[in-house]
Amino acid sequence: MRIYVGNLPKDAEEDDLLEMFSEYGAVRNIKIIRDRYSNISRGYAFLEMPDETAALQAIEDWDQGSIDDHVIRVDVAKASLKETQIYRESIRV
Repeated sequence: MRIYVGNLPKDAEEDDLLEMFSEYGAVRNIKIIRDRYSNISRGYAFLEMPDETAALQAIEDWDQGSIDDHVIRVDVAKASLKETQIYRESIRV
């Protein structure tokens, strides 16, 4: 399951998210979105957890949680525009 984590502190690192979410199960493909020029975090990230039950528990526990005085938002990631277009094309007859 793909998870969105928002309102992260600018100094948050992938290892921080790995530590937070790995207590619920396996975590893979952690990606903090960064500014392409300054490489500073844009304040949100995506990660994947293969176990849906563990992912849902992590979302429930961490949504509205706190990291360095930042109240974070954790939710199931929405499909990207590209993923939505691919899906729509696959169901056309």
